[in-house]
Amino acid sequence: MAAAWRLTAWGHPVTLVERRPYLGGRAYSFEERSTGQQVDNGQHVFLGCCTAYTSFLGAIGTLHLTQRQRSLRIEVHGPDGRRGVLSALPLPPPLHLLVSFLRYPHIGWRDKARAIPALGRMALERRRDRSDLEGLSFHDWLRSHGQSQRAINNFWDLLIVPALNDSSRYVSASMGFMVFQEALLRNRHGADVGYARAGLSEIMGSAVEERLKALGATLLLDRTVEQLLTDDTPGAGPRLTGVRLSGGEVLHADWYVSALPPSALLAALPEELRLAPELAPAASHTWSPIVNLHVWYDRPVADFHFAAFVESPVQWVFNRSWITGGDGPGQYLTVSLSGAWEFWPMSKQALEDLFVRELARVLPKARAATVERFVVVKEQQATFQSPPGSVANRLPAKTPLANLFLAGDWTDTGWPATMEGAVRSGTAAAEALRAQQP
Repeated sequence: MAAAWRLTAWGHPVTLVERRPYLGGRAYSFEERSTGQQVDNGQHVFLGCCTAYTSFLGAIGTLHLTQRQRSLRIEVHGPDGRRGVLSALPLPPPLHLLVSFLRYPHIGWRDKARAIPALGRMALERRRDRSDLEGLSFHDWLRSHGQSQRAINNFWDLLIVPALNDSSRYVSASMGFMVFQEALLRNRHGADVGYARAGLSEIMGSAVEERLKALGATLLLDRTVEQLLTDDTPGAGPRLTGVRLSGGEVLHADWYVSALPPSALLAALPEELRLAPELAPAASHTWSPIVNLHVWYDRPVADFHFAAFVESPVQWVFNRSWITGGDGPGQYLTVSLSGAWEFWPMSKQALEDLFVRELARVLPKARAATVERFVVVKEQQATFQSPPGSVANRLPAKTPLANLFLAGDWTDTGWPATMEGAVRSGTAAAEALRAQQP
């Protein structure tokens, strides 16, 4: 969507092909049949550092349908009922976090004393792409810098798990540095939390579809790309000559941008290109699951917009009734479970049994409440993983084919699998295409 928007805005005639009957990819909403409410497939948030994403929403005219904190405030609940708050003061980064970190109740003073120099080293590091950081897990880096497992669980992974959809054990130190630097250490507003007050499809997919059509773009929805047709012209190198769709139709263009997932991209290419060293590393991507639980209670049970939980299978809870301004005596919560290896194989009933019980434990008001509706949305391949050494499988926008460019959050944006990374990738592909034009 970002690539098509940028190219259309520059005056290019664009045809956008999407295999689903709607735009939005892995960020969409749907109407829940029993409640009639718009339900996002997952609780997507953005941070203050997500400047490309917010600029995109501003350009398509839907930024007003979101809300972002004026200053970071994250409420963190512990198993003993204590609430900690990580918040920012109007001080230069990273000092803006110091007071709330020192008051944070879920790790001890020894852990805090050891965490401060580790945060300082991250703040001062200018080359997070160093080979030693790329080849090491963030967990191992933290342990080598004096962090206890409790500190990792209750502080470091509080941000790493939702940002990278995996625990620090399975992500590279360079990506761990990226998350903390961009969100917490280099800008006082970098971690301010933002979210949609309307359905994701309303603020992105439907809005982009409407505006692209208004600018003259052609949208082919519910159409699958099956094959990328190429020709190797002597002296000019390989070029893309067409795209074969399901049903046999072939589209021809001067320039092409692929936002296919890496496996679909490689499957559509001829074998010699699939095995080319510039493209073959995309085959090594691995994926991490997300499970979202949508829970409707007959009465209010949460007194926050969103909160994190430590030492509990409940990770993050979002009060969708408050976020969307919904009416009614009941309350609608979303429980977001990232890196959900343990949960995605579980049945709906098993998840309901576990999490209704756990929510009653961590939210005392839920003990007397009745669950009226419980919906599970699973994404087995929600995001690409970022383990040590995985930087090699993130391809640049330019490809060996002179007129083919790559977009997608999995490409070499330097960002994790986020809406921000997706928008950056589309912009990079559009700009690379424009630079290649005569």
